[in-house]
Amino acid sequence: MFTRIQSRALVVLSLGLVSIGNPLSAQSVAPADTASQDHKIQLSYHVKAIMRDSSSGQYTMSGTVNGERQGKATLMFGFDQGSSGQAGKIPVHSSWVVTAVPASESFKAKLSGTVEAVSGQTHLVGKITEGANKGHRVETSSRLLNFGPNHSLSDIDGNMTIDEK
Repeated sequence: MFTRIQSRALVVLSLGLVSIGNPLSAQSVAPADTASQDHKIQLSYHVKAIMRDSSSGQYTMSGTVNGERQGKATLMFGFDQGSSGQAGKIPVHSSWVVTAVPASESFKAKLSGTVEAVSGQTHLVGKITEGANKGHRVETSSRLLNFGPNHSLSDIDGNMTIDEK
């Protein structure tokens, strides 16, 4: 048994030496700052409807944000007039205020996109308008939950991605 372990270790070490033995000119080396530019901030959220403006049809929602940033989220979510140009999808928009801990990571964002009428799946894209990462692209993917009276919008569970560039 000890011999079998030794031979496996030798094979692993040999494979490691083969890759180390390649000339540096054949290897691609990326500067450390390039790798950090490709990083995306990943967040998950759960918000609940706290009020609906009957004149505009917009929902005010509040909840939590978790992941690489922690905090509270308040947003306005509404359905837009007109067509999305895609069958079975309704145009929507949202305005976010994320109060993060630490406060220096807080931000505001505006997004627009669509919701699938049958499944409640959303996809919105926009920009951070104020605060941390101002000007960066932000994208959400979520699901609308209709547990309110007469199956009205009650909750949204989703994920948010903030580009680091």
